[in-house]
Amino acid sequence: MLRIRFRKEDHKDFNLWLPLFLICFIALPLLIALLPLVLLAALILWPSGKGKLILYGYFMIFVLIGYMPGLKIDILQTNY
Repeated sequence: MLRIRFRKEDHKDFNLWLPLFLICFIALPLLIALLPLVLLAALILWPSGKGKLILYGYFMIFVLIGYMPGLKIDILQTNY
């Protein structure tokens, strides 16, 4: 579960709970379905040096999804 806490200036909190497993159920099959296209793009762009960057960026998406359970977001609402 991801908890997003909104804190107002009068110290009243509002919590928004988001189930992370739903994000994984949507994102992971999409990423796996796009894997052949990413590999093809990396193969085509490999001579220019951008293929390695594409593969690294694609791998980092999986790393970010893995780190989401430890994510903490604090938003302070300010009135201007």
